[in-house]
Amino acid sequence: MSNHESPRGAPSDVLALYREVERLTGSMLSAAHRADWDRLVELEAGCANCVKALQGCGVPEQLSTEARQQKAELLRRILANDREIRQLTEPWMKSLAKYLETSDTRCQVAKAYGER
Repeated sequence: MSNHESPRGAPSDVLALYREVERLTGSMLSAAHRADWDRLVELEAGCANCVKALQGCGVPEQLSTEARQQKAELLRRILANDREIRQLTEPWMKSLAKYLETSDTRCQVAKAYGER
């Protein structure tokens, strides 16, 4: 078992994973501000691993009031980071899609008419 997996999803394990997701999304946001798309993709993979581990933890039998509040605050920050990352990446994604579309069209024309 990795250090992110827990058969019963102990509250401390679950909160640690949420903290790690929050840290990673914060780093992803910084990478997006710098337009460092390669780093953003690397961080996104780590975030996906944490989310997968969270899904494997199941629901802790009972979180204390304090732990529930911590989890809620972490989720708010994660969602805020995600929202801002999307705002920063959407224009880049649209630009990339147009570029790929144009590139694909050029390839199709070259295949159809032969390169000269």
